[in-house]
Amino acid sequence: MQSSSRLARPPERAYTKFGFGLGAVPHHAWGPRRDAVQRVRDIFDRNLPAVWSYENFQALVAGREMFQKIRCENAFDWFTICRLFGMPSGKLAGKIQKTLRDAIEALRQGSAKELDGILDRLDRDAFGDMLDAYLSATHPASPQFLDEPYGWVGLVWSSSRSDEVVIRSTAGRAHALTPDVTGHSPFGLLAAWNVSDAHLAREELAELFNDSLELEPVRLRRHGSHLLEIKQKVEALLFRENLLALSPWHEIKVRRHERPNFLEPAIEKDPPSRAFADDVSEMFSAFNKR
Repeated sequence: MQSSSRLARPPERAYTKFGFGLGAVPHHAWGPRRDAVQRVRDIFDRNLPAVWSYENFQALVAGREMFQKIRCENAFDWFTICRLFGMPSGKLAGKIQKTLRDAIEALRQGSAKELDGILDRLDRDAFGDMLDAYLSATHPASPQFLDEPYGWVGLVWSSSRSDEVVIRSTAGRAHALTPDVTGHSPFGLLAAWNVSDAHLAREELAELFNDSLELEPVRLRRHGSHLLEIKQKVEALLFRENLLALSPWHEIKVRRHERPNFLEPAIEKDPPSRAFADDVSEMFSAFNKR
């Protein structure tokens, strides 16, 4: 397991089936994660008393850990989890992670009033909508997925070329960031940003990286935090040029009562739960299949 801080160096192990960040949800984690999200949703809706219990504690911890993976980009399935929650940005995921940490502490101390205020803070960040997105995408009978936003910049990486990272952009959906390459380990994502203008982002980033963007990979120094430096440079430029689209959930805050845009169910109703986990895990981890 990587450090809890934002991934600063490329992973050391090989990823031969799925690219880093795009891994399938492990079967042993599929059910427990969904159960945890459902319990957090019930606590958030005040359908369950927000009082100390081992089950409530574990559910909040599991939720915090998933949002931490999105923020820190430090797990083999971090972007898969991001997709299940409806593509919250790293910045928003970090804010949710910290707020859930406060909720866990309030639960531990038995401070119902403080916990209630924390839940209200989460509501201002469309937390309930993100939980609903996860529950809809993992529904055993009729999974539905939120339509993904367009326009992305990503740090693309393969364990077969572990000392290189390619900075790519696309005006399409995120799966277009990862090229199809035969004979090598698949490409994955070390970071990804939803942007409002992918073409302008590419021009600005090409200038920042000496016009080598998507033509020549950036060589990574194996010692120190070179990867983190690249992430920070990219993020700072996107923020400075007002290109960073924080996430679809920020729009929902403005149009709270509109119906979310879901895609049609991807599989037939009432499949066996294990078969459903196989199908949806494969769909998300393959990344270029919807």
